[in-house]
Amino acid sequence: MDTYKRTINELQRGIEKNTSEVHLCLRKLGEYLSYQKAGALATPEMKELHKRIQDLRHQLPESRQLVKKILQSVTRSEELEREIRNRKARIAELAERNQEICEAIGRAAYTAYKSLKAPREEYRELFEPLRRQEQELEELEAEYDELQAHTKEGKFFRIFRETGRSLFLKGILSLRRKAVGKSFHEVGRRFCNSELDPELKAGGLREALAPYEANEKTIDTLHRETGKLGEDKERMWNELKTLGADKSHQKRVREIETEIQRIEGQLHDAFEALGSLFRGTRSGGYTDVEASSIVKQIEEIELQNRKNRKQIERLKAAMRIDSIRDQLGNVADRISKLEADIESRQREIDTLRVQLSEGQKEIQQLQKVRGSEQTLLQYPKGAAQGEKS
Repeated sequence: MDTYKRTINELQRGIEKNTSEVHLCLRKLGEYLSYQKAGALATPEMKELHKRIQDLRHQLPESRQLVKKILQSVTRSEELEREIRNRKARIAELAERNQEICEAIGRAAYTAYKSLKAPREEYRELFEPLRRQEQELEELEAEYDELQAHTKEGKFFRIFRETGRSLFLKGILSLRRKAVGKSFHEVGRRFCNSELDPELKAGGLREALAPYEANEKTIDTLHRETGKLGEDKERMWNELKTLGADKSHQKRVREIETEIQRIEGQLHDAFEALGSLFRGTRSGGYTDVEASSIVKQIEEIELQNRKNRKQIERLKAAMRIDSIRDQLGNVADRISKLEADIESRQREIDTLRVQLSEGQKEIQQLQKVRGSEQTLLQYPKGAAQGEKS
């Protein structure tokens, strides 16, 4: 029985596999026919299917091209965004570097100014506050250095007093140095985009300005490039908007891919339907070696399936025979048991009948002794009243 079941399961799996193969062959047949001329097909239904397949086939490249265009636009947009960020970062880096260069230019301009014998009045107004700041800073530094020297000499109370003053001066010096640096930066910034006095140029300021001007030129170039990249990114965004992918390109791509799957599914169904129609109308006069070969392959597979089904029927019949035989064996056993039970019951009945007959005979004998029931309670004549017998 188990062997029969295993064989049936194997045959059933073979049928399922063959059935899938038939569907594939029908699709293959329909796809092959779809590339042939519609006029050679036998029926209007086949021609209509042929036209539908062409329409569906035309939709696929458009959908796939749409996905490709969206992904390319997104990739390019991301590249543009990275390039824009890189250029902005470079601009910020150069601008920060120029801030540092401005202070160096200010110091270089101040040095050049100090070397002038008769500087212009505008330079005097610009640099004299710096000279005063520098002198104040030098005085504070000298005082701080003197306090530090005294501290090293000893004497506790003097050290205590001068250490407090030293800490105060240290804080003031830090603030003044920052202020002087800021002043040099402001002076340098004013010189960066102004015409230079020939004497200042000769003093080395021209060389100090060169890195700043080179950076500014690079910054201008980067700004132009950033603007151009921004325009390109805007075009990419407009293109994505036109494609319906400006909000979420992933969602739009999924929608198109779902549509592609739907079209492909319809194509497969149409191929199979066309193949089935062709197979049923081959007598229409259409002859083709490739198509006939596919049809022959389908017929061979279906023939094998019929054999498999027939074999399954035989196996199921054998299983049913075995099952009925098992049932009949059980029935025979039951009959034997019932027959044995009947024999036992019959013997019991015979015994009871003998008992019944003997009982009836004894009743008859006792009835003779008893006599009439009506006189059982009467006293015999001559017996004393109240005497019990």
